[in-house]
Amino acid sequence: MLTFLIAAIVPSRAAAWPGDLSRSIAHDALKLLPKSLADLFLAHEEAILSEAKGAKNPALSLVYADLSKGRLSAATKAALAQEASRRSRALQGQEFREAVISLGAAYRLAVDLADPGVSSGLGSDETARVIRREFYLFVASNRDKIPLVIAEPASMNLRLDALPGFLDEVTQKTSAQAALLRTEAQESGKIFKHTEIDFRSPVFAVASTAYSRSVSAVAATWIAIWRSAGGDMNRQKAPQIISPRPPELNQEPIS
Repeated sequence: MLTFLIAAIVPSRAAAWPGDLSRSIAHDALKLLPKSLADLFLAHEEAILSEAKGAKNPALSLVYADLSKGRLSAATKAALAQEASRRSRALQGQEFREAVISLGAAYRLAVDLADPGVSSGLGSDETARVIRREFYLFVASNRDKIPLVIAEPASMNLRLDALPGFLDEVTQKTSAQAALLRTEAQESGKIFKHTEIDFRSPVFAVASTAYSRSVSAVAATWIAIWRSAGGDMNRQKAPQIISPRPPELNQEPIS
């Protein structure tokens, strides 16, 4: 597993996906990459972790400022476009190793866009705080039972100029998911503990959708920049749909 993808919990994203889930999201996104790019990330994981921890740029700051609003502003999308173009150009320059490290660290730009825990739809009161905590615990403790579904396979083939718009679409879909989470994570004022959530619950559907969209956002960001720079696109795995396997349901996976 990629140790470099343990996301640094810094003030700008302290309320977003916890580090273990960010790592899992990016690790699953790695599976969708061309093998050449995945191998490069693995070879430079420590340097990528270091850059991700210290990453400070206008695009990143704007993204986290927009998360609770449910959409990316025009200024944020413009900053993302500039950032993606800059990293694409860097991959074509003489400092290839540094450019690969910078591209790997770019997962921070996309990893939290589908997280309902940071959306205004969930709220910001004590109820929202407890629901967020139990939701993250549920996702983390049941990750092996959550299906990974690439809802929009076309996102794995985006042109670079289409990337900001796609990331905005991911963000806009999160608010409704957050509102659903707030409704379904409690009953008569009682918030369900993560151990009480049934796999037939809409909370499970929110978890599955949010996780998969985060994976798609990270993979789409990496791939669009890499392809734009003329990177090797051979041996890119086609996404597979894996059905959940809650112990009590004893389902077989769909290949």
